[in-house]
Amino acid sequence: MLQRLRPSRGVRRAVAVAVALAVVGTIGAVNATTSAIAQQNPAWGSELPPADAEFSMAYELILQPDPKGYEPRAGECSNEIHARYWEYGPDGKVYPTWHPTQDPSGCSFGHEHGDDPRNSPLFSDSGFPPFGYVSQVQADSLAETSHRHEDHVGHKILVQNTDVIEGDDGSAFFPPQGNVLANCDILLKIHQGTHSPDAFKNNIHELISNIRCSGGGQTVQANVALMMPFGVAGGFGPSECPGFGGPRVEVGTAVPADSPSEYQTLGRLISNAACVDAIRRGETHFDPLFPEPQPFNVSDMDDFWFGNSQVSGAGVTFSISPLFYVVDSQRYHDPALPDGLGRVLDLCYESDLLGGFNCDEALQAGGGQRLDWDDPRSPFKGTNREFRPGGFTLQTSGEGVIYTDTYGGNASTTPFDGSIEQYFSGNSGNGWYLRGANRNWDDGTVHSPN
Repeated sequence: MLQRLRPSRGVRRAVAVAVALAVVGTIGAVNATTSAIAQQNPAWGSELPPADAEFSMAYELILQPDPKGYEPRAGECSNEIHARYWEYGPDGKVYPTWHPTQDPSGCSFGHEHGDDPRNSPLFSDSGFPPFGYVSQVQADSLAETSHRHEDHVGHKILVQNTDVIEGDDGSAFFPPQGNVLANCDILLKIHQGTHSPDAFKNNIHELISNIRCSGGGQTVQANVALMMPFGVAGGFGPSECPGFGGPRVEVGTAVPADSPSEYQTLGRLISNAACVDAIRRGETHFDPLFPEPQPFNVSDMDDFWFGNSQVSGAGVTFSISPLFYVVDSQRYHDPALPDGLGRVLDLCYESDLLGGFNCDEALQAGGGQRLDWDDPRSPFKGTNREFRPGGFTLQTSGEGVIYTDTYGGNASTTPFDGSIEQYFSGNSGNGWYLRGANRNWDDGTVHSPN
C-alpha cells in the first residue's frame, strides 16, 4: 500500500533531513568450537526443527505466546505455524528468521520482517539471516550483565541493488550526475523497534549485513554480523520535530550497562513530548514539498537512526554508517507516562493538535470512533521505512576471513572464544555512499506491535 502512506513524502522528508543534518553538523560461526559454515534448512516454512536440535534463545522466545516473541491474536497463525520459519545459525543452533506476512495456509502473522531475502543474488551466499545470532554469541561467551536481547518483530530486512555514484554523499534528493564507481547488491538485516520504549535508552542493535559491489575491475565485499551502536547509550536526541540539534533526552542506564557508545553520528533521533508542545505552538519547519515553511503535525513524529560500526586490524579497515528512517513510528517519548511510552496514534484525537495525513487516515478509518494503537487500520505501525547502508569504506590487504568480538573489535586472523567470523575483500578507495530504498511493507494484515 505504498500510495496509502505517501512514500514520496517520506523519501523527500528524509532527503531534507539529510541536508539539514549535513549543516547541523559469508556470515560465519563465531566461537572457536563451532563450524564456520552454517547449515541450511530445507524444511523452512513447512516443518519444525528436528527433535534433537539445539534452540537459540531467540527461537525459544517464539515457541509460546510472548509479547517479546510472537503473541498471535485470534484468527492469526499459531505459534506452531510461526515456529516453522527457522534457520540454522553458524553455531548449529536453530534461530527464527524471515517469513512472509501470510502463511500459505491463509493465516497471517500480524507483523512483517521486510524484504524476502530469497530475492537477493546474495541469498545463496548468506541464506536466511538467523535473528538473534549475535545476541546468542554474547550469551554463550559473556557475563549475563553484558547480554543484549531484542524482541522478535523488530528484525527487518532490506534487499536492494544500487549504484555508487562519484561525489554522492547522500544529502541530495537524487544522486548527483557522475561516474558510476560500483554496482552493489545489499542483503541487510537490522533490528529496529519503534513500538516499545527499548530504543529510548538502548543504543546497540543487531546488524547482519552482506554487501557485495563490483567496480573498477574488482569485487568489494563485506559480510558481517555484529552489534551496532547508534549514538550514545542511555538516552536519545530529538527528531525533526521539534528540530534537530535539540537537548539530548536522558532516560536511564542502557541494557547492557556496558553498551559501547559511538560519537561519529547523531545516533537515535526519536520524537518526544517537546514535539507535541511544538505542534501546539504552531511552530514550522522546511518541507521540500512546499515553497513556504509548514507547521509541524503529528504525522511528522518519526525516527531517524544513525549508527556507525568499525573493524580495524588483521589486515582490514572497515566502516559503515547507515541511516534507518521510520516514517510511521508507533511511539514517542513522554516522561510523564509509564515507561515514558506515548502512542502517536492517540495524539490524532487531541483537538488542539494538527494531525497531518496519517491522522486524517486514522480518523477516516475509525468512522468517528477512536482506534486502539494496535488496530490494523492505524497508519502508525512502523512499516513505512527508508533504509540506507550509507557511508561504506573498506580497505583490505587481501581476501578472506577474520574474527572479531560481537561489536567488531579485537580483530584477529584466528578464532577465539566469543568471536564472530567476518568476511572482507577488495578496496573501496576513499569511501562510498550506498543508497538503499524507501518502501511500505504493510499488506493490510500488519498491526502494532511491529
